[in-house]
Amino acid sequence: MGWLSRFEKRLGRVVGPVVVLIIAVTIGALVYSLRGPREGTISYTELTQITGSQAITEVQVEGERFSIRGADGSLRVGIVGDEEARHALVDKFAAAGITVEYGSREGSTGARAATALAPIAVMLALGAVGLGMHRRKSRAHFSEGQASGVGKVRFTDVAGMDEVKEALAETVEFLKNPERFGRLGGRAPRGVLLTGEPGTGKTLLARAVATEAGVPFLTASGSSFQEMFVGVGASRVRNLFAEARRVSPCIVFIDEIDAVGRSRGRGGDSASADHDQTLNQLLVEMDGFDHTTGIVVMASTNRVDVLDPALLRPGRFDRQVVVPLPDLRGRREILEVHARPIALKEDIDLAHVAKVTPGFSGAELANLLNEAAILAARSGADKVDLEHIDKARDRVLMGEERKSLVMDAEERRATAVHEAGHVTVALAAKNADPVHKVSILPRGRALGVTQALPERDRLLYTKEYLEDQICMLMGGRAAEMVVLGTMTAGAADDIQRAASLARKMVAELGMSELGPISVTDHPGHVTHSEHLHARVDEVARKLVEHQLERACRIVRETRDGVLLLSERLLEEDTLVGAAILACFEKRADHEESAPAEFVASA
Repeated sequence: MGWLSRFEKRLGRVVGPVVVLIIAVTIGALVYSLRGPREGTISYTELTQITGSQAITEVQVEGERFSIRGADGSLRVGIVGDEEARHALVDKFAAAGITVEYGSREGSTGARAATALAPIAVMLALGAVGLGMHRRKSRAHFSEGQASGVGKVRFTDVAGMDEVKEALAETVEFLKNPERFGRLGGRAPRGVLLTGEPGTGKTLLARAVATEAGVPFLTASGSSFQEMFVGVGASRVRNLFAEARRVSPCIVFIDEIDAVGRSRGRGGDSASADHDQTLNQLLVEMDGFDHTTGIVVMASTNRVDVLDPALLRPGRFDRQVVVPLPDLRGRREILEVHARPIALKEDIDLAHVAKVTPGFSGAELANLLNEAAILAARSGADKVDLEHIDKARDRVLMGEERKSLVMDAEERRATAVHEAGHVTVALAAKNADPVHKVSILPRGRALGVTQALPERDRLLYTKEYLEDQICMLMGGRAAEMVVLGTMTAGAADDIQRAASLARKMVAELGMSELGPISVTDHPGHVTHSEHLHARVDEVARKLVEHQLERACRIVRETRDGVLLLSERLLEEDTLVGAAILACFEKRADHEESAPAEFVASA
């Protein structure tokens, strides 16, 4: 880090011992000032009797107080209120050759000084502690790492993001040679905003850009600018960019910028005013530094919709780079990177693992392999095999098995019938995803799970596909109604998901009789009439109800398969692939449906 940062670190190491020393000296002075030598008392009669004693070495008179020091070091104190009696005693002590001294009533100078300085010293010590803590806290979230330092990340370490890395290559070139872009009057981008789902690797990409460019990497989290003291946030923004100018060319990376970059004017309280002041300072700093200084501001967020428009305009964050979830090839490359330190069996096909993990982010894929390694180590295996990865995927997707939960026989049968209903609808619906596994082992909050994995990454969803998804979700309730003749609470989550999907089809995707409408609940959008909202709710309800009727019809037509599958589940708890299909060998052919028409974006 810079000389200022190194000085602050050294100062932080020195402040602690100095404060401890000051406190110790202060306490010692207080104790010394309050504690005197052990004293005895002596009466007036005894004073008159010892005036000529050879055992007395010194007498100190302080107003009415007579302090008698004996030859053995003892100290006795007597009080004489009458002034004439005091003068008579002093004359007798002086006639006997005993030294008599007069002292001040207010005590010694050292004691008075110690008593006066003690509170000041304590206040200074506490102030030094507070200042040291405040300075360390104000810098705690700012760090600078040279590209050649420990933990460097290169583009080759970031897998599955070829298009994103190409988009960032120009930023790397600008940091290496900023004069090249200004030669013909153009300017390089000042800011790059990385957006995308959590765990897609936005921070990793920013570190890789700094490493490839070979420049310092200054980081700050969005929340680090917020403090209980007004004005601290703006001050930290100034300090961050002052440090960036000193070490330029460099990259300033602000993680989760939505914490400091939210739209201004949201409230009239002091906290909102301080937030606006911090954001204003950030806007000024990003628009103020020279184009050729070689400073690039990178930031990450998954809430780009809440950022202030002034922050996104050209000249500040010129470019927004979307970091998407990895596709099939990207997942395989990411798995290969994270599998390097893990002892995998030679016959494991990572391409197959990538195929059965659609929708996983890079962080989730790393966690998947880590969970598999933990399971393998727990079971005493020498290497991680496909079974460990499969169990780890089930744990990530569905939760941990609740082995201690004991289910009643009737509840267990109801769960088996419910899951069999999901399976039979998924097999009969033409556009539904293939069923991979069904289980009645309790996991997380669910008593049973049906796992359907898509054969490919879907970029567009058709109306028929979404309707089949709703029908599959209602398959469990349909089986309860047709086979059991009742309803259970196990369908609560299915109904919630089906209702949410149906409302999205009607209110956002225009896949209903209401036509292409957009009725959203997000703040800032145009409000609609209560009548339109009521119509949206009614059409969405009818859509779910229609799919429930369709699911009931499918269950009635394949009732034998549902009963056989539920019996097999009661025997084996979990069925996979071919074992599921074997229960429906005589089932009716798949339903006919209209050709798929791509009408919605994922």
